[in-house]
Amino acid sequence: MTVKKLTGTDAFVITDLPDAETADGVVRCARKVLQDGARTMARSRTYSWALLEQQISGASAGVNATDDRDAALRTFVDELSGEIGSGRLALDPGKGVTTEDLAAWAELDRRSPEHTGRRDDLLAAGIVAAADVAVGGVAGASVVIEGAGASGSAIAAAFGAADAEVVSTGDGPDVLRDAADVLVCGSRLGLVDHQVAAALPQRAVVPCGVAPVTAKGLAVATGRGIVVVPDFLSLIGPLLGFRPDAGSSTESLLVDAAERVRTVLTDVIGHDEGAYLGACYRAEAFLRTWQDTLPFGRPLA
Repeated sequence: MTVKKLTGTDAFVITDLPDAETADGVVRCARKVLQDGARTMARSRTYSWALLEQQISGASAGVNATDDRDAALRTFVDELSGEIGSGRLALDPGKGVTTEDLAAWAELDRRSPEHTGRRDDLLAAGIVAAADVAVGGVAGASVVIEGAGASGSAIAAAFGAADAEVVSTGDGPDVLRDAADVLVCGSRLGLVDHQVAAALPQRAVVPCGVAPVTAKGLAVATGRGIVVVPDFLSLIGPLLGFRPDAGSSTESLLVDAAERVRTVLTDVIGHDEGAYLGACYRAEAFLRTWQDTLPFGRPLA
């Protein structure tokens, strides 16, 4: 894992696997973006690509803007335009960053327009498929959605189309207490620690953001019989639009997103050590085919 510090503004780019031809992830902007969280985000994206059997590294960038946010982001975009244009790096907007902030990259981005055009719908397709497997059928199930941000409406609509009922939405720990079959969550890394996990009333946790469950939270939830879907599995939907096969349509990508998630989760949900570690082992088996050594540490907060 490498950390590149930009010269024109207080910003960084973390690349999980430096020898990969392409690194893909998100950029966030705040007064202070912590590198520890960015490392976890990059590692999660690496594992997502590994589940898709693609030799692509995860990446994560941060812009620390204490004063002029817009100027800091403009400098960030300008300085990385060469890497974006070469296809070496691909970054989507994360917290504190909008699509408009990265508009100068639109003509340079080597990815398919499908990647950005239906990103929320592709995310929702994977999340609903994960929930369906996790609870043995999502039709008639109740769902709590926490921290989904701009993707929330697409996720809620996808659950509605699957005959599930969204009973509450919101941000933060209060929503986690609402009784339901499925908890979709992701407002921040480490949201579900061991204390929160001990009180969760839901049967399954399906992340809509990176690493919302801590290592201790995972252990407690799994011990209580709660299915914790790996974030690097539930979030793979939008990655299918990265460089889709020739002839792919939006509808075929939505079907593919659901089927990819469904297939992997069905395979690992019965693993002796739980679905999370089962998916880790699957991702790591692919990583070993092109990395001399595995990256140190799994994507948990």
